[in-house]
Amino acid sequence: MRTKLLMAIACLLSICIGFSSCLKGSDEGVIEVNISTVVTAFGIDTIQGRYYKFSIDQLNHVIFNADSLPVGAEKYLGSIAIDTFSASGYITSGLLDSLVMVGGKVDLTPAVNQPGITFKIVANDGSRSQNYNLQINVHKLDPDSATWKNIAGLPDEIINMPPQADQKMLMADGHLVALLNSKTMMVGDVTVADQYSWAMVPMSGLPDDALIHSALYYDGLLYMISESGDVYNSEGDGVWTINETLSGGVKTLLASFSDKLTAIREVEGEQVFCLTTSATESWTDGVAVPAAFPTDRVYSSVYVSGTGVERAILVGNADDEAEMIVPWMTIDGDDWGEMSTNTDYYCPAFENPSVLCYNEFFYVIGNGLETMYESLGGIVWGESVGKFRLPEDINGNENYAVAVDVNDYIWLFTGDGQQNQLWRGRLNKLSR
Repeated sequence: MRTKLLMAIACLLSICIGFSSCLKGSDEGVIEVNISTVVTAFGIDTIQGRYYKFSIDQLNHVIFNADSLPVGAEKYLGSIAIDTFSASGYITSGLLDSLVMVGGKVDLTPAVNQPGITFKIVANDGSRSQNYNLQINVHKLDPDSATWKNIAGLPDEIINMPPQADQKMLMADGHLVALLNSKTMMVGDVTVADQYSWAMVPMSGLPDDALIHSALYYDGLLYMISESGDVYNSEGDGVWTINETLSGGVKTLLASFSDKLTAIREVEGEQVFCLTTSATESWTDGVAVPAAFPTDRVYSSVYVSGTGVERAILVGNADDEAEMIVPWMTIDGDDWGEMSTNTDYYCPAFENPSVLCYNEFFYVIGNGLETMYESLGGIVWGESVGKFRLPEDINGNENYAVAVDVNDYIWLFTGDGQQNQLWRGRLNKLSR
């Protein structure tokens, strides 16, 4: 028994000696770490009632917080207590190697977002020392706010174009396409942030009764309908041609899924849901359209749910006497469900509404752009009174078009009657 105990003590001593001299990972597979000068724990007082954990990078000798402090935390760091500082030796800081005392108020602002404060850990016998740098990460932008930017560089013809009530903006293979009227569209490559290029493209082939707001993009083609019920296609070059196979009785285009385009058309005096695919190139009729389903100036957003299923949410102009907008949802484009509510938490009846699925929430905006309503599930709605707001400079604008790109930017094209503007916004927490 005694022999086993002595062997265990010997093994423990050899491990300690080995740890004090080296660890795997540096040149030739060794990192030198001396347990007489190592920091084992660090912490500061709470910020706005919350305690933030600090980690220690023993390889680079950096003390840091992985979870960044909130915006504006610098005002607390100017005089704050270090409530935890554990090290093998004694701790000094500054040119005079002043002793660091736990519990005392110190100014830690030089460490904000950079390794700006150096602490020296000195072995108790004074034989060696090791420097550790403190870096306190603080959010530069409020993650729950949106940053909006007025995009410059638009063609003068677009900036000075008279405002139009019938516009549509959508994404097509990484390109932002703004259909401004039946004769003009603007195309921009927005795949790389802040490296945008814009081109004004003349359009031809559309009839006078073309419904610009009906445009959708599906499988490499732009689709649009006319009031007379015909369907037109374009490859994005501005040239539109009638699609004879799909034309006739089409009332509105609804949503563009990855594998189908959905619409409403009239068959023998009855409006029915229908869909087409690249394989069929014709309409497949479904069930009858409910009487309450919106068909005037509809706007849809297709998104992938948390379970990986593609869904669509849709809104449209409500009747003149209606006080609320009722969204509709679908999985297949044929079976639509009404997302009504019997409570006071509804979305008011905006004119020309648009619905966006963004940051796992639904948002509805409309003419005026003065406010937007949000909902987590599409039934209970409330005004977005928090930090995620539209830019104030566009409030009151009656005409607009909106789209969301693959980089989580929201694009708004709008005009104030004197000149048109293009805005780009994104929730800060979605920045990459």
